[in-house]
Amino acid sequence: MRGSGRRGRAGPLRRTVIVLAVLLVAPVLSGFGATAAGAGTGLAIAVSGNHFVNGAGQTVRLLGVNAPSTEYACEQGWGYAQQPLTTATARAIAAWHADAVRVPLNEDCWLGLNGQPSYGTQAGYQQAIESWVSDLHSAGLYVILDLHWSAPGTLDADGQRPMPDDHAAAFWTSVATAFKNDPAIVFDAFNEPYSPAADGDSGLAVSWSCWRNGGCPVPVAADGTRPDDGDTYANDLSGWLSNEPTDPDHQLAASFHNYYGEACDTTSCWGTTIAGVAAHVPVVTGEFDQGYDCASPPSGPAGLTTFDTTYMRWADATGVSYLAWGWWVLGNTSSPCSSLGGGSDNYALISEYTGTAVAPDGLNLFQHLASLSTATGLAVVTSSLPAGSPKVRYSARLLSNGGSSRQKWSVVSGHLPTGLHLHGASGSISGRPRTSGTFPFTVEVRVKVKVQHLPATWNTATRALSITIS
Repeated sequence: MRGSGRRGRAGPLRRTVIVLAVLLVAPVLSGFGATAAGAGTGLAIAVSGNHFVNGAGQTVRLLGVNAPSTEYACEQGWGYAQQPLTTATARAIAAWHADAVRVPLNEDCWLGLNGQPSYGTQAGYQQAIESWVSDLHSAGLYVILDLHWSAPGTLDADGQRPMPDDHAAAFWTSVATAFKNDPAIVFDAFNEPYSPAADGDSGLAVSWSCWRNGGCPVPVAADGTRPDDGDTYANDLSGWLSNEPTDPDHQLAASFHNYYGEACDTTSCWGTTIAGVAAHVPVVTGEFDQGYDCASPPSGPAGLTTFDTTYMRWADATGVSYLAWGWWVLGNTSSPCSSLGGGSDNYALISEYTGTAVAPDGLNLFQHLASLSTATGLAVVTSSLPAGSPKVRYSARLLSNGGSSRQKWSVVSGHLPTGLHLHGASGSISGRPRTSGTFPFTVEVRVKVKVQHLPATWNTATRALSITIS
């Protein structure tokens, strides 16, 4: 997300999945078999051909929301985030039938550069992010970490820049080291590359080769501030395939941002440009919205009311992932701010952090993800459970593709090892097994589907599993 205000937009590492942003390398995913937060929930993700797969080899798409403020609150000096970074917030997001959250980061706050963070400490900021990732994973959500605010040299990371800078390699080395054992995370290497030359600053041009190869200076205006914004902002994938970096692990994906009023905001452009990239690598729509900035609304409402739904349906048919901006509460969610609309003109998805959707973007996403959950069918994602030992504390968690909230788990046939218990609301299995053996059983999950303005329904799914105690 653009803008400088509240909106905008060591040791050996495991094999990673890399998602390339438009004109630039963007996310990296950790490999399987790790034992950190993601592994503890059974979540794992990797690239296979032109799609993502989970730890069981099943095709998945990253569908969800951006959770802004971790890129700017620390720099502005009033917190690590605007929204509560808690398990409750994570569960509220998962209740939308989301499976992924994008978390924007601040380069200086993470590295402790240039007097940042202005709030708290470098260690405190890093711990806040790591705890937030753990909470999101516990709610069954994949996480995309995004380098969102940055700045070269001694400049303050107070907003978006056209390209990565001299701190970017150190930033990603540090972040990758912190999360190297997390198999359920994606690294979005740079938020929205752009060329100020597109906005008339010919002396600040940035090219595809510059983004790909480096060796060119980050554009900085004469007064040392950020240059005026340009026109691409991850909305142009026309040169992506011809500039794709070489990755021997084949773990690259492309990142696309799609807002109403940008150059590639039509089905025609998506079909001729985005679909071609999606035929070769996964495409993640890291941001999208039909809402608009109150200060700079589009010149006309044509296509505005159907943009979200049109794009999500196109992406569903093409296998493209998407995450809407943004899971935050802004002050004007109930006050008109332009002649084109009412209280929805601010890119906000919610009116409160418990997850109440607001129109247009929040309501559109909430209803669409709920309809997908109903249409595609509920399933138990967990394919196997770890073994245990007699009298040794055991802990595991069952996951479904229906989110982690409003669900009920039960054993419908067979039984757990004596001493173990299934928590119906969370799907957690815990306790101290008392006897040895292999114990087969079948679990059932029931998920409540509540689309606003429609009656609630329950979906169910079962799966045969077993636990060996030896």
